[in-house]
Amino acid sequence: MSIQKRKRKFAVLLTLACTMMIMPRQRVFAGEENMTISGGVLTAYNGGGGSVTIPSEVTSIGAGAFSGKAVSTVSIPASVKSIGDSAFANCSGLSSITIPGSVTSMGSGVFAGCSGLTSVSMQASVGSIPASTFSNCSSLSSVAISTGVRSIGSGAFSGCSSLSSMTVPSGVTSIGDSAFANCTRLSAIAIPASTTSIGGSAFSGCSSLATIKVGAGNSVYASDGGCLYNASMTTLLKVPVGQSGVSIYSGTKIIASGAFSGCSRVTSLTLPSGLTKIESGALSGCSVKSLTIPRAVTSIGSQSGWSPDVIYGYSNSAAESFATSNGYVFSSLDGGSSNQESSSSNSSTSGTGSTSVTINGNDPGSGSTSVNVGGNGNSGNNGGSSQNGGGSSNGNTGNSSNGSSGNNGGSGQNGGGSASNGNSGGSANSGSSGSANGSSGGSSYVSNGGSGSSSGGASNSGAYSGTTSNSHTLDDTPQTGDFSIDPRLFLIMGLVLIGCGFIIVGKRQERL
Repeated sequence: MSIQKRKRKFAVLLTLACTMMIMPRQRVFAGEENMTISGGVLTAYNGGGGSVTIPSEVTSIGAGAFSGKAVSTVSIPASVKSIGDSAFANCSGLSSITIPGSVTSMGSGVFAGCSGLTSVSMQASVGSIPASTFSNCSSLSSVAISTGVRSIGSGAFSGCSSLSSMTVPSGVTSIGDSAFANCTRLSAIAIPASTTSIGGSAFSGCSSLATIKVGAGNSVYASDGGCLYNASMTTLLKVPVGQSGVSIYSGTKIIASGAFSGCSRVTSLTLPSGLTKIESGALSGCSVKSLTIPRAVTSIGSQSGWSPDVIYGYSNSAAESFATSNGYVFSSLDGGSSNQESSSSNSSTSGTGSTSVTINGNDPGSGSTSVNVGGNGNSGNNGGSSQNGGGSSNGNTGNSSNGSSGNNGGSGQNGGGSASNGNSGGSANSGSSGSANGSSGGSSYVSNGGSGSSSGGASNSGAYSGTTSNSHTLDDTPQTGDFSIDPRLFLIMGLVLIGCGFIIVGKRQERL
């Protein structure tokens, strides 16, 4: 073989080697061979963390696959259709996540305990946000939920202490128990007309919540002054615990169980003249110290964990009987006491007194804003009416526990705040069936006629095989000990050595 032929062969081999060198190659970073994938199911990630891109071959993320791992971002491909229980639970370094529209099924607690998670874009085509999905995501402040969601599961957002406001998507029919429990910064929530079921403890522990607003046309619920009522506005279901006082809608007949539970800022309360019933537990755990009960009330249930300073009412009424049987101080509004009703008009200024809020309007659909009336220097005019009904202004009385100056002959209301009326606004409630039941504890505020909540997302299926897939998408950050040598380097080196061998052998033959 001539030297020219040998040179040509060497040139071909060298060209082939160079071509292989410049071909795109898989980068070797942390996470290579750290994803266990079997049959399209990613069952485990054992990499060093950082940014992770899930391979497009994955169709399901198994239960607990990334649980507790130090990932900062995770890119979920459009091939993924399901995410299992606690798949990303306790990934405290995860800061944001986008759930693609391809996902049709999610398990419970998928992101529970992700304390560093600040924003979520939920484009998934799921029918529900399952139980505990974002529970204890204490940094979560921004949530975008797809319009296809029909239910929010129990505890779905519980403990999201950075969430300041929430608009429940149109189409959601049910909100589960403790769904927003202990969201301590949540100050307002908007509930759509479609929602027909709200868990009894859905907003428990929301210490800043001052406004619950229900969309016009809701067949089960209504709101007035930030409080939650049944659609006909005859039953007060819930007073947000962030309110500093409340004046109940004049047409209210029933105070439901748990309505004032946890209301630590309401210290003075006057019930409307048409009220007939106070259910058991309606005032349990609240801080109302001065309560005025109208003559029309004929039924008052037991109230555990409540110790008022004084109950104002009428002689031989349910109010007097309730106060006497429970050892509470009772002050008559019609027995010649300093609280006696009078038609004369007086005004006074209160010294110190509880802050009071007037929730105005006789329009059940009103979106009126509550007005905080300060404790010092409030003046009030007694209009001769002992109750708030009809929007009359109420003044301070001589025996008020709120420190008002001696205002004798006024109406039998507690001092500390003047009531202003007249808000008008939203449309009236629809006439559809269903009066709300004021149940307590974990029971629901559900009224008749509401559709049931859809069930939570199903868990993912897939064998937990020990087989590692042949294809992985790698992290962007190299890690010590994760480096491996590309096998193509050995092939290239072999080709170069063979070429050099050809040249050496050829030269030796020419010498011979």
